[in-house]
Amino acid sequence: MLAVVLALGAPAVAPAVAGAQERPAAETGAPVDVTSTSATLTGVVDPNGAQTNYVFIYGTARYEGYTTITSAGDRTEPIAVSARVDGVTPATTYHVRLIAFSRHGFDVGRDVAFASLPAEPGPAPGEPLPTPSPPAPLLNSAPSSAAPPPPELGESVNVAERAGTVTVKVPGVPTYVALSELTSVPVGSLVDTRKGSVTLRTALPDGKVQQGIFHGGLFQVRQPKGDGGLTELRLRGPLPTCGRGTARTAATKKRRPPRRLWGRDSRGRFRTRGGNSVATVRGTSWFVEDRCGGTLTRVSRGSVSVRDLVRKRTVVVRAGQSYFARAKNG
Repeated sequence: MLAVVLALGAPAVAPAVAGAQERPAAETGAPVDVTSTSATLTGVVDPNGAQTNYVFIYGTARYEGYTTITSAGDRTEPIAVSARVDGVTPATTYHVRLIAFSRHGFDVGRDVAFASLPAEPGPAPGEPLPTPSPPAPLLNSAPSSAAPPPPELGESVNVAERAGTVTVKVPGVPTYVALSELTSVPVGSLVDTRKGSVTLRTALPDGKVQQGIFHGGLFQVRQPKGDGGLTELRLRGPLPTCGRGTARTAATKKRRPPRRLWGRDSRGRFRTRGGNSVATVRGTSWFVEDRCGGTLTRVSRGSVSVRDLVRKRTVVVRAGQSYFARAKNG
């Protein structure tokens, strides 16, 4: 799982400027039902009338843990939210923050500390195990399984984990969080599928929804409003380690792998952007990879229109073919 975290001693996160009057508000509450191995994290989210999601981040020296992204709805009044976490260490101080985000911006609640209880002694030989009582529900709490709204053209997309481990990073939010259920995220979000696979659903101008399946890469979702619903996935992450160097350097220096992404769609409007080319597809299966010296596009089904950004030309690549757009100095 991608280990992108926020240090506890880091400066406070600045709120988003754009849409400040409409962005959601988050207030971290005191955890309840704390035991030696678990706790219920609580807080209050004010969606301010826009569809809003929330997530708790928590940890000891860092916020290395996170809960599932959950919908808080689109109410105009604050709503209590909570999430149960297990696997905490007994007699340990934890820190937690609540993050709320919508297409209008985000808010990070204050840091709240809590201490887990000491480990409980085990039962005497032959003594039956006690039956734990379920935690009391929070009043006016947000439903944990609320269905997300449909994607909105140029504003938000829906992402659902298909397999493996997938994390997402919403614009402005300081950390990646786990993705499991179908979730609505703003355009501009980063999706890490290097260890998993997702179904991406995006809106079209006629109100319909298109979808594609993507895996094996880190990408940013873009969708210009005036481009007919065309959804662009930009390869992100560090470029591969290039250069010859000495044999000793190659043996001791950890080499970064190529940036890559596999995609498959059915008559949708998607394109993938690498460092040296842009591949536009309609109903196909394709692969794009930023290598040392250029960007490779390979097609296994259908056809792809590849725009070579260096040589300023467009090439149609059909099933079984590939095209390598060389870098300027490649």
